[in-house]
Amino acid sequence: MNLNYPIRLISVDLDGTLFRSDSTPAPEGVRLLQSANGLGVRVVINTTRNIGGVRKLCKAWGFGDPVICTNGAQIFASPEGPVWASFTIPMEVARSVARLADEHGWEVSTSVGNLSYLRQRPGQPLGPIEHWSDVGREGKPDLPSLVIVSTNEEALVGDPMRMLLHEPEAIAAVQGLTEQFPQDCRTETYYEPAGRVHSLCVFPREADKGSALEFVARKLEIPLAQTLAIGDNTNDMPMFAAAGVSAAMGNATPEVKAAATVVGPSNDDEGVAWAVRRFALRRPN
Repeated sequence: MNLNYPIRLISVDLDGTLFRSDSTPAPEGVRLLQSANGLGVRVVINTTRNIGGVRKLCKAWGFGDPVICTNGAQIFASPEGPVWASFTIPMEVARSVARLADEHGWEVSTSVGNLSYLRQRPGQPLGPIEHWSDVGREGKPDLPSLVIVSTNEEALVGDPMRMLLHEPEAIAAVQGLTEQFPQDCRTETYYEPAGRVHSLCVFPREADKGSALEFVARKLEIPLAQTLAIGDNTNDMPMFAAAGVSAAMGNATPEVKAAATVVGPSNDDEGVAWAVRRFALRRPN
């Protein structure tokens, strides 16, 4: 393994990577990322999550470096901004997806700006609701980031950055539909560690974690050869391809493991801590 030390930037995924299967952050992984950051290594959260919840995590952990959200559709100079880049799905495409889902009663999580909109479930009240990401640093709710709407099409108050679906029938149908718009959008399918399909996301054509990592590294004037990418799912593979070294979690699918430089322990076994200790905190020979 020929690595260009020192590692100067860590691009780390959240769900399935820094977060364990019980949805809590791996404490040693967070601690070692903080240690690396204290030594001057830039720690860039690179996630499919929206900025609201990510901003709160960065505040809690003390990270002030650039942030990549919604799979590269949003790139921020810091958790508080400003926005470096933003991409959206054209309204024509988004409306086609929303109408198809409404016809079949499928639920879509639609992200527009800093808000996510969900189609109403039986008995669920309409309007903003408190969400786990709405809790501020002092434990008090911030402005709501989740809004319940009566239809998926009603969520389209602007061009969205992401549309997420979970039902198996919806995944197949929406994937087929979006193939009619190859210049406007792209889809990514996410899998459980055992290989079962978990969800499908529709993104702007320009949005992926690898292109976003390249953008951030260029802004920070850090050679890609001195970057470390850590992830677990297929959407992490573009950043694996861009980074100088990449580490897949032990809970990743075989396809993702094959794309990484190395395979470490699982997210439940502090795989992020293992990767940071091995590459970012290691002294060059």
